[in-house]
Amino acid sequence: MPDTPETTPARVAAVPPAGYVRALVHTMGLPEELGDQLIDARADDVAVRQAVSEAMEGKRSRPVIRVHGGGNDDPAVIRERRADALHVRMAGGEPKPEVRQYLAESVLDTARDALARVGVSTRGLSPDDVFTRAAEHTTSDFPLIVSNAMNKTALASYRAAATPLKTLGRQRGLSNFKPASAIRLGEMGRLEELAESGEFTHTTRAENGETMRLTTYGRAINVSRKLLINDDLGMLGDMTAAFGEAAAQTEADVLVELITGNPDLSDGTPVFDASRGNLAGTGLALGSAGDVAALEGARKAMRGVTGLDGKTLINVTPKYLLVGPELESAAERLLATIYPATVADVNAFGSKLSLLVEPRITDDRWYVFADPARLPAIQYGYLSSAQGVQIQRAEAWDTLGLKFRAWLDFGAGWLDWRGAYLNEGEA
Repeated sequence: MPDTPETTPARVAAVPPAGYVRALVHTMGLPEELGDQLIDARADDVAVRQAVSEAMEGKRSRPVIRVHGGGNDDPAVIRERRADALHVRMAGGEPKPEVRQYLAESVLDTARDALARVGVSTRGLSPDDVFTRAAEHTTSDFPLIVSNAMNKTALASYRAAATPLKTLGRQRGLSNFKPASAIRLGEMGRLEELAESGEFTHTTRAENGETMRLTTYGRAINVSRKLLINDDLGMLGDMTAAFGEAAAQTEADVLVELITGNPDLSDGTPVFDASRGNLAGTGLALGSAGDVAALEGARKAMRGVTGLDGKTLINVTPKYLLVGPELESAAERLLATIYPATVADVNAFGSKLSLLVEPRITDDRWYVFADPARLPAIQYGYLSSAQGVQIQRAEAWDTLGLKFRAWLDFGAGWLDWRGAYLNEGEA
């Protein structure tokens, strides 16, 4: 009897879980009804992907109004969309419609596509080899895509963790790391009455200048090959968000040291000094008896400040009350809007001062600052070409995976003591 040749049974495609089907349909921006239909029909994995692909083609074939700009084949556009997709997978959030098509792709898919776009075949390559070639290839977009995604994630956490002290100052952009002076011109004074001849008299204006300079702060992290192969974007997102938070913490530390350190200004006198009239003669903590009177004294002192000529009143308007956690509740009670029983009980400061709380101020001192739009007391700045936290891939041959560095070019300094007042609290 002749041998009957053995036949290999055809592979039966598995039916994917319902949750997977719904997630795929939602990610691609398709109607939920499609997912329900596929689940009810117990469609296998091949059928699900084919149905989703056909539905996506149907969406693309609908007439749309297009604006003039980069097309879908523009490498810069694709790079930006893939970076946005990685950012959404790292940090969450609602993706833009044009980004949805990339959300289902893994980091490995992104690396393969980046190599394919520069003519490098990935057929037969292991994931490890794909990542190695994508990282090392000089024209591959993969490192740039990952860097851009990390920048977006770090920037979001950096902004969320920003110190309230930046509210008090004026932001500047500096072109280099040299000491930068901010010159303030004195007041013009009042206009003089013209004589019968109509002759104008000339005047001079005093000026002073305070300096600041930028300092670079930075850290580095390694994105391991294991993290990339496992497509662990949640961990990568946490690591990147920590960069943004660290940058915000650095700015806060610099600004707190600037304010609480009470440095000498260009005239050789500390920012807060009795001779300037912006340092309370007797310290009093908020919440103590007489705190309203102490705050009234601060406002009166700031209102009476004169300009550089020593005689022109510049009418400084207090806007911010700055305290540490020790005085937060007392300050809230002091500024709270209440329903007074009599006119004499009206809270005069409730609608005129905004409360700022800085946890690095650990004692019961408190500050009053003017509106920086009117009279900025402090200044802070960034390198003009790199404002905020920056993330960049670093060349590294001593580690497997990718290495990234984050840095911040930041500096701060005083501008004018006239916009700030200090009460040192109880000793």
